[in-house]
Amino acid sequence: MILFFVFQSLYLYTMENLLHDRFQLAINQIQLWHGEQQRKYSFEPYWTHPVTVASIVADYLASDEAILAALFHDVVEDTPFGPHDIFSFVREHYVHADPTLVTDTVMDLTNRYEKDLCPGLNQAERHRLETLRLSRISPFAQSIKYGDITHNCTSIREFAPTYARQYLAQKREILHVMNKGHHLLLEKALAVVHSI
Repeated sequence: MILFFVFQSLYLYTMENLLHDRFQLAINQIQLWHGEQQRKYSFEPYWTHPVTVASIVADYLASDEAILAALFHDVVEDTPFGPHDIFSFVREHYVHADPTLVTDTVMDLTNRYEKDLCPGLNQAERHRLETLRLSRISPFAQSIKYGDITHNCTSIREFAPTYARQYLAQKREILHVMNKGHHLLLEKALAVVHSI
């Protein structure tokens, strides 16, 4: 447990410096909303994933909306909190950010074809439909998805190498059609998915 708190403190210190103090309230909120969730293969606290995605995105898109959408990108999909909670939080704590843009982007990034939402569809069909949907989301949302893919693929490659070949192949398919976002973020994601 002590090691966890040391890791958490060090991670927060590093990410705070990268994301500036103005996003600390949002980081605290995703810690609260994601609670005790852990990353599937690394077992890190789940909230470290959206913070990492936000830091990747921040290197290319400096707007508050981009960083906030990256921080909240898995809230609707993975927690009991919804778009109204995100909208209200952004409106109250980030008055210069557009809460509609942040919330709409999070909804664009929320998988509509999860297994529990589509029990009659097999994995291949769900993946096909989600890939098609992602090809149609806004370039802004696609840019944030590139950061998500970059971090997920890097993590899968490190912590689940036997699954990485299949996972990265699926992400290559997505990036082939989801190509309207920030070109440097897309290049970064493509480099990772082509690394195996």
